[in-house]
Amino acid sequence: MHLRVARNFLYTAVNRTQGTISDRSLAHIGLKALDTGVLTLAASDHVIAVFSQMHTEVLKAGEVFVPGRLFSDVVRELPDGLVELELSKTQLMIRAGKNNEFLMKLPVIEDGVWKEPVAIKTVNTASLPASKLSYMIDQVQFCVALDSARNYGAVGYLHKPQGERLRLVGSDGYRLSFCDLNLELPAGFLQDGICISKRALTELQRMCQEGFENIELSISEDLTTLRAAVSDFELFLRLSAVKYPNYVGVLPTANLHPVNVSRPHLQNVAKRVLLASDKSRALQMCFSESELTLSSRTAGSSEGRESVPLEGYKGQQKDLSVNGKFLVELFSVIASEDLTLQFKGQEDPIVIIPKEEPTNCRSMHVLVPIREQQ
Repeated sequence: MHLRVARNFLYTAVNRTQGTISDRSLAHIGLKALDTGVLTLAASDHVIAVFSQMHTEVLKAGEVFVPGRLFSDVVRELPDGLVELELSKTQLMIRAGKNNEFLMKLPVIEDGVWKEPVAIKTVNTASLPASKLSYMIDQVQFCVALDSARNYGAVGYLHKPQGERLRLVGSDGYRLSFCDLNLELPAGFLQDGICISKRALTELQRMCQEGFENIELSISEDLTTLRAAVSDFELFLRLSAVKYPNYVGVLPTANLHPVNVSRPHLQNVAKRVLLASDKSRALQMCFSESELTLSSRTAGSSEGRESVPLEGYKGQQKDLSVNGKFLVELFSVIASEDLTLQFKGQEDPIVIIPKEEPTNCRSMHVLVPIREQQ
């Protein structure tokens, strides 16, 4: 194998593989050059497979496998311009610079076996706006864990609750978030909901954030694989077999007290007050007719308190206690400047709804209160 490729193309392709090699010192990246002038980079593990193509000057077709972490580190440090890759027996020669003054020799993985992308034949396919899909993931992913004692706590649930509405849900048992996207979908798309791991959600969002207008999603007939694709980039994600619980029953529906608040202001106040909290991160929220008072304290002498002017609350004084860390994390993913807080009683969930969201998007966040106040 011998080829020349623009460093920026190679850099982009290598970045796309990072989710498959970040935690594996023995992970490798495969490179396959064709006489047609196309170079494909591929990397995979048990959850994710990445295939990225680019046009190059192929002097000699061939394929090679190299250590993923080492190859990635080298590509990141290469100067701009053309990069020459040449296979020489048991080493890959990497040359770069105006006069090829840089030279790096990497060991070749001898037993690597090239596998072509899996052809998914299915009618379960739809093209989604990348920016809206990214927004959906952003509103949900923060409350999905890498590992969870509750199996549903480690996955996001993508499904159609009704009609042309696409919904992504995530919950760790203490908080729940979902985001809806209203758009016209093919009749056969997502008849059954699918569960996507946090790692898979991260890689899908990474693809969305590259600036593509639309991303094609295809789900295999056996519901084990999700394929996300654009013109030169394919992402295959292993789906989880978790059966997602009926979360709709925990969503508050009636007799809620709505309050309008400024998200940036309340976020800053919560951060300050939580400096006085203990490991429980308990944050007390006292709603009255004129103000919302946030407070926290430790078993020792530290105590924080601050009040925020409140408009629109007409109920009796209500005292709630929530996990302040969860609340601040929620505020950090919401882009809307204004929020509506809805609540019922001391032991009932508090509902947080952004007022300004992208067109056709609607999200809701539910936070379970701490039942024993500190």
